[in-house]
Amino acid sequence: MIVANSIEKHGGLKNWNSLKTLSFDKKVSLFLKDGSIESVIKQHQEFRFYPDLKGKITWESAYKRNSIFYEKEEVVKFVNDSLITNPEALYKSKNSFNAALYVISQPFNFLNEKTKLTYLGITNLENKKVYEIKVAYANDTEKSDKWFYYFDVKTFQMIANKVILQDHTSFVENITFDTTTDFIFNQSRKSYRLNDNGDKTYVRATYFYDNFKTEYQ
Repeated sequence: MIVANSIEKHGGLKNWNSLKTLSFDKKVSLFLKDGSIESVIKQHQEFRFYPDLKGKITWESAYKRNSIFYEKEEVVKFVNDSLITNPEALYKSKNSFNAALYVISQPFNFLNEKTKLTYLGITNLENKKVYEIKVAYANDTEKSDKWFYYFDVKTFQMIANKVILQDHTSFVENITFDTTTDFIFNQSRKSYRLNDNGDKTYVRATYFYDNFKTEYQ
């Protein structure tokens, strides 16, 4: 019920399932423990959902143009005009594409047969009452990342998530939202590293999304 209401709040499953294309720009800033900037990357992401899944992610780093193309579950990568054939690089590129799609598809991708939702109750985040839901997947193992999502009890808007990985735990706040399309997408987000007590230690990353464009079937 919570996830279904959140999906309606964020634009509705009917609109999401009717999408033909979705594109936007994303800026990722990474920070070190002392607050200094590690890197800044500006990406352009494009996804085509109909009639089949295709996509492209482009960005520049170290004076190089990087491009990932996804089609029919295969990935092609270029650096400048050079085709990358290294299997490890292609594996990482495919994971990057899947991760990008996973993030932008929330919360719409939480209602399918491969997803297990566990209600953990109501808690407080930054003096706001939220529903906490654990999201797991059919092929998860003991070593899989553990995901937790937080929804405003009044509006059902998804306002944060936590992920427990093998070597650290991250907490991501959804700070502002984009409403230029039929959807409510994240506009700015801030990711913190947590200590063993669950306290924030430092800002690891900030994310900013804009220039959203949608096309329907």
